[in-house]
Amino acid sequence: MVGGLFEYLGIPAGMLLGSAIGAALVNQPGMPRMRPVAFPRALRQTGLVAIGVVSGVMLTVDSLASTAAVALPVAGAYLALGVVNLVFITLLMSRYSVDPATAVLTVTPGGLSEVSSLAIDKGARLGVVLTVHAVRLFALVFLVLPVLLAVLT
Repeated sequence: MVGGLFEYLGIPAGMLLGSAIGAALVNQPGMPRMRPVAFPRALRQTGLVAIGVVSGVMLTVDSLASTAAVALPVAGAYLALGVVNLVFITLLMSRYSVDPATAVLTVTPGGLSEVSSLAIDKGARLGVVLTVHAVRLFALVFLVLPVLLAVLT
């Protein structure tokens, strides 16, 4: 319901953000008539397969060719992001005593569902991973995107 509301309001990635927020709210132990729910592994894997199929269908020769045109700047951006991620991992492990699996998964690029599934599989602290990813996603959608739109338009 929250995803539908966000989509109706025109919030970027509304369905994704809203459904994550709605599920998190409903899944809290203090909610009346609700109890925390964990999806069975087979259901999670089926969802990941569906996400992979949807992504793969959009991958074409044309999309790969257009990506090749910007390969060098993208490679540079990934290298810079890798350095920033290593600094953040080191900070999480040394200052906040976060285990290595959790620290790495907090900065792992990817969608919330994929990273969550990996965190569960690797025994990482799911709450920490989800919190950092949610903050990153909110920052991109509500801070970076409006600034970029203002600068580019």
